[in-house]
Amino acid sequence: MKDRFIKDKRSITAINNESKRGKSVLNEIRKDYLLDRWVIIASERAKRPTDFLTKGSEKIETKTENCPFCPGNERMTPQAFLLYVPKNGGIRREKDHDGERRKDWLVRCIPNLYPALTSRESVPLSSNELLKRVDGVGTHEVIVESPHHDEHPDRAPLKQVELVVQAYLDRLESLSKWNYVTIFRNHRKEAGASLSHAHSQIIATPMIPKTILDELTAVKTKHQQTGVCPYCKIIELERNGPRHIYENKNFVAFAPWASVYPFEFWLLPKRHQQTLLQLRDDERKDLAKALRACLSGLAKILKDPPYCYGFHIAPTKEKHEYFHWHLEVYPKLTIHAGFEISTGMFINVTPPEIAAESLRNSNSL
Repeated sequence: MKDRFIKDKRSITAINNESKRGKSVLNEIRKDYLLDRWVIIASERAKRPTDFLTKGSEKIETKTENCPFCPGNERMTPQAFLLYVPKNGGIRREKDHDGERRKDWLVRCIPNLYPALTSRESVPLSSNELLKRVDGVGTHEVIVESPHHDEHPDRAPLKQVELVVQAYLDRLESLSKWNYVTIFRNHRKEAGASLSHAHSQIIATPMIPKTILDELTAVKTKHQQTGVCPYCKIIELERNGPRHIYENKNFVAFAPWASVYPFEFWLLPKRHQQTLLQLRDDERKDLAKALRACLSGLAKILKDPPYCYGFHIAPTKEKHEYFHWHLEVYPKLTIHAGFEISTGMFINVTPPEIAAESLRNSNSL
């Protein structure tokens, strides 16, 4: 694995100097660290942050008086099954009950009003060899991250981001009966958000999604071959390289070698662990700190771009000691079109080295 990265140790300054001297900066086709996924890094048409700013980003215009997530509008949503409310200088877990809606909340967890899956009794469905299906059972939840409409994690107080991370942990533990739980966030309309109020979502499914299955298989195979966690090896490789972005005591962030999206970055715990539920309290706080810092840098250099992020964690029902959970952040700056859809290969117009340098040099990091 290491040999794949050695050739890329040259600095971005060196790449830029080659271009200025008229030397050709060739495109590369890079393979993902573990998955059988290839990405064309289009260095010949590389784009820096300012190249994306002319497009603008469409903001969802929602008046707060009509926003179902804003304080005072709690009756526009289902009852909350988890609330964080201030209590005697601390935080207390509460929930709505008897048709009442509490209004003194800091974080609010509710069922999605338009769920992709529902928690109802499973009914066996017929299928044949080619037309397989299962009943659409599961859960779909929303975590309202703040009572303040525009308090997204890049600008929220650190204590508020810590509460959001704690809500992830609480809900993940509560939903552990399902085969898989996905925690994700869509920011801005172009990234799939239908409401602009700061919020994340959680979907629990009766099966393990293919992307996670592929990662589990690849990581297990590599671990059996080397006896070492490949993600721990990746951290060791990237934390001192040209794709490194941010680091604190417990977490490291970098732009992955074969980034699918321009300015994509990953956030990994330094300590080997399979799921968020294994976080110590100091790690939970450092996760919030790292997430806030990296998203602040992204917002600064790209003027609050649309993005999605998702946690890749091991399934809770089985032991996957070889897996290493991580968070992947995908800015939505380009469109995957015919080539990507029909081949499963991707074209990234911003080399991850350029993306990492820009994020690293933002004043937020």
